[in-house]
Amino acid sequence: MSSSLQDRLASRLGGALGMPTAIDEMSLARTDRKQLGGMLLRTLVGEHLLAPTDVYRIVPRRTWIRRKTEGLLTNSEFDGLYRMLRLQLLAELVFGDAQRAHDWLHAPKKRLDGMAPMDFASDVLGFEAVENWLHEIDQGYFA
Repeated sequence: MSSSLQDRLASRLGGALGMPTAIDEMSLARTDRKQLGGMLLRTLVGEHLLAPTDVYRIVPRRTWIRRKTEGLLTNSEFDGLYRMLRLQLLAELVFGDAQRAHDWLHAPKKRLDGMAPMDFASDVLGFEAVENWLHEIDQGYFA
């Protein structure tokens, strides 16, 4: 039996954050944000799941260096980095390959008026639009 895209995404996110593999989005949302921020920081530093340019969209380079030393993220930094990681992992599930996902997320798209999806997703509205588009692609809607 195949699990849904949302279940697989929640599992990948939980794994990236050092959570149990059986985590769902509600359990993730209930977790202390400070704890999640520290786990996300360790994951991004250790596993390089996001390109440095994607991290620097949210946290400027000099601040990122300081955050790595402190081991903490602000709530807004966590939210932004979590959205970027979520898109990266979702694209990997949709396209079946990390490099194809990265290439798609960073190439300009006509649908986004020439912006790359990661650039377009720099705020919540853009993020939701790109996430919905990835779900459409997964369902076979390519227009």
